[in-house]
Amino acid sequence: MPKIKLFTNLNLEILLILLTALLVYQVDFSTDYDEEFYFKKEDIYYEYQAAKQLQEGENPYNRILESNMLENDKYATQFPLYFYFLSYIKTLANHEFSGFIEKFRVILFQFQLLGGAAIYLIFRRINKKFIGLSAALFYMFNVWTLNSFLFLKQDMIAIALLLFSLYFFRDSKIRWLAYVLYGLSLGIKHIGIFVAPLYLTPLLFKEDSPKKFGTNLALLIATVLIPTLPFLQDNAVSFYKSMLFSLTRAPFSSEILFGYSGLLITYNPGFNTGTLLQQLTPRLPLLIASLFAVVMLLLRKIPKFAYAFVGLMVFAIFNPVIFPQYITWLPPLALVAMVDFLDKECKN
Repeated sequence: MPKIKLFTNLNLEILLILLTALLVYQVDFSTDYDEEFYFKKEDIYYEYQAAKQLQEGENPYNRILESNMLENDKYATQFPLYFYFLSYIKTLANHEFSGFIEKFRVILFQFQLLGGAAIYLIFRRINKKFIGLSAALFYMFNVWTLNSFLFLKQDMIAIALLLFSLYFFRDSKIRWLAYVLYGLSLGIKHIGIFVAPLYLTPLLFKEDSPKKFGTNLALLIATVLIPTLPFLQDNAVSFYKSMLFSLTRAPFSSEILFGYSGLLITYNPGFNTGTLLQQLTPRLPLLIASLFAVVMLLLRKIPKFAYAFVGLMVFAIFNPVIFPQYITWLPPLALVAMVDFLDKECKN
C-alpha cells in the first residue's frame, strides 16, 4: 500500500506541474507581440544590437566612452556572458530580429517555469509541497513576472539561476554547483550581486574548510571572469565604465510617479562636475542600507534565505534608478525566505 500511495502522489505532482506549465504557456503567449513592438523602443532591441556587434568582432562596451556617465543611451551594461547568450539565440534565428524575438520568448518561458520549479523544490525539501506549489504559482503569475516576460527582460533567467543556486547552496556536498549557478546568474544580470555576502558565509560560519571554500569561490569567479577576459584585453577602460555606469547614472523613475530623483535626492546632471564621488552620492542610502543588511547576516540575526530577500529588497527600495523589472526579483525571494521560518517551525 505505501508504494501505491507514493506512486499516486508522484503522478499527481507530475500532473499538476504539467497543467501549470500549460497554463503559463497560455498566459504568456495569449498575445503575440511582433518585432515592431520592440523595435528601437525596448532594451531587448539594443541588447540585440550589442550581440550583433560582438558577432561582427566589435566591442559593444566601447560606446560608453562617449558618455558623461550620467545620461543613459542604451549602453551595454551587462556582463559579456549575456551578450554571448544573445548571440547564440541570434544564430539560431538566422540573424533575423523577428526570429530572435520568437526564440527569446520561448527561452524566457522556459526559465519562468524553471524559476517556479526551483521554488517548488526548495519547499519540497522541507515537505511543504502544497505551499511550494502555491509559491511557484504566485511567482509565475504575478504581474511583475508577466511584465518582465512581455518586455523580454533577462531578469527571469537570472532569477531562475539564482533560485537553483540557493537550492544547491544548502547541500554542502554539491555546494560548488551553487557557486557556478550564482556566477551564471550574475553573468546574465548582475543585480544578484546584492546577495553576494551570502556566499561568504560557508567560510565565515565555518561550514566549509578554507580549501573547499576557496575552490567554490574560484569556480564563481571563473564563471564570471572567463567570458570577460577578451574585453578586458581589448579595452579595460570601456568595460570598467560600462559596469560602473549602473552606479553613476542619474536618478530616474520609469512607470513610477516618484523616486529618489524627486524626493530624498534631487540630482541635476547639469551640475555634474565629473567626479566619481558626486556621481555615486545618490547611492549612499543604498550603500548604508546594504551594509546594515550584511551586518544582520553576519551577526546571524536573519536566516540566510531571508538575507537573500532583504539584500534584493534593499536594492529595489533604495536604488535611485527605479524600473518595474527590479520588483520581479522580490516575490520569489520573499517566498523562499519563508522556508527558513517554516523549517525552524518543523524542527521545533
